[in-house]
Amino acid sequence: MKLPIFLAILLLPVTVLASIPAFPMAFWGTASIDGVFAPAGAIVRVYDGSIEVGKATVQNNGVYGYTEPTKQKLVVGEAGGVLTFTIQDLSVNGGVETQSLTVITHPSFVSGETVNKNLSFTTKTTVVNPPSSGGSSGGGGGGGGKPKVKAPTNELVLGVSTSTVSSTLPLSIEEQNIALKKQIIILLTQLLSLLQLQMKLSL
Repeated sequence: MKLPIFLAILLLPVTVLASIPAFPMAFWGTASIDGVFAPAGAIVRVYDGSIEVGKATVQNNGVYGYTEPTKQKLVVGEAGGVLTFTIQDLSVNGGVETQSLTVITHPSFVSGETVNKNLSFTTKTTVVNPPSSGGSSGGGGGGGGKPKVKAPTNELVLGVSTSTVSSTLPLSIEEQNIALKKQIIILLTQLLSLLQLQMKLSL
């Protein structure tokens, strides 16, 4: 009977040590949102996956945790994976808790470790305007893109009759020659008509 009691006494320290929880981990530093210190009252949270494992309220000058051992820190009791940070404030995203566009993480939980970690949350996307195409925009401006190219208009005028050759696309050399020949034929026809009329009037 004495042996089991003796074994129980030996195993008691092991049982007690196994039941002692791990020392917490703590973070301290500043929190900023889009380059400006987070306002007092903003809440910084830390997650292990989807489970919240710690949070702290931002104090003055964007501080969420202090280096002094007696002052506030963001304490994480226990975690088993990558830690992810979020922030929540009425001035950000309509008061909805949000991550940074570039997610802020810490590799892992380390029992008893105190980490100085400044959190820079980015919530706005930088808009880059395309460079100007150069030159003055002029009066109406509107459509953008490449201007339409209009082919030159060739006109031959004789008396009252006017013949116009136009196109919304540039003409090839061959097409221009054909059009010119047509104009010459029309011109000669009109000259002949005038000559015939002149001859009748002289008789």
